[in-house]
Amino acid sequence: MQANPALHTPAKKNCTFEVEGRPDGEGYLNQNNAMFGIIVIQEWWGLNESMVKTTDRIAKMGFQCISPDIYRGKVAQNREEAGHLLGGLDWEGAVKDIEGAAKHLREMGCKKVGVTGFCMGGALSIAALSFSDQINAAAPFYGVCDLDKFKLDNIKGPIYGQFGEKDEMKGFSSPDDAQRLVEAGQKAGKNVKVKIWPGVGHAFMNQDRPEAYNAEVAQQSLQEVATWFKQVFSQQL
Repeated sequence: MQANPALHTPAKKNCTFEVEGRPDGEGYLNQNNAMFGIIVIQEWWGLNESMVKTTDRIAKMGFQCISPDIYRGKVAQNREEAGHLLGGLDWEGAVKDIEGAAKHLREMGCKKVGVTGFCMGGALSIAALSFSDQINAAAPFYGVCDLDKFKLDNIKGPIYGQFGEKDEMKGFSSPDDAQRLVEAGQKAGKNVKVKIWPGVGHAFMNQDRPEAYNAEVAQQSLQEVATWFKQVFSQQL
C-alpha cells in the first residue's frame, strides 16, 4: 500500500531555540496557554507533515508542544533514505537538541516538560530523559535506545512505554524489548512501566501509514499517555 505523501513532505517549521547556547535549533511549535509541555520526536523519516499532525493532536489534549528537527532539514523520500539518516544519527547531538526544546518550553511558561516519540523518536525519548534534567517524564512509542549508553540510572522521572503485541522489530521495539526496558528500570530502581497493545504491530500510531495504523488503538493510547503525563506532572509540582 502506498504511503501518504505527508511522510515525505518537510514540516513548515515555525520556531527556533538555543542548543548549548547556539541559536541553531529549529522545529514545529504549537503554542497555547497550557502549563505543561510535551516534546514530540519524529520517526526515522524526519520532521514531516505527518509529525505536525501528531504534534497538533497532542497539543489539543492540553499541552504546549514542540517537535524539534532532529535531522536538521532532511526528510527521507523512501525507506532506504530513512535507514541511511537513522544510521548516521548523532545521538548525543540529538539529545542536546531535545534538551534545547525542553528549555524553550520552560521559557514559554511550562512548569513541567515531558517527551514522547515514535520509533526512532521513542528511543530518543528514553535517551533524552537519561541525558537531561530538564525533562520530567517520557512516554516512548515502540522504540528502545541503547540502555548501556543512555543508562536508566540517570533518569529523573518515570517512563511509560507503548508497544504493539505484533511488533517484530527484535532488538528495538518488540514485546521482548519492552520487557527488557522494564527489567532495566527495575534493576535501576526506577519507575518504568509499559503497555503492550493487543493486535497491533510497529507504527500503529502513524495515520499516514495505512498498512500499520490502527485508529482505535492510536486514540486510546494517546489519551492514556496524555492522562498519565498530567497525573505525573501534577504530582511533581
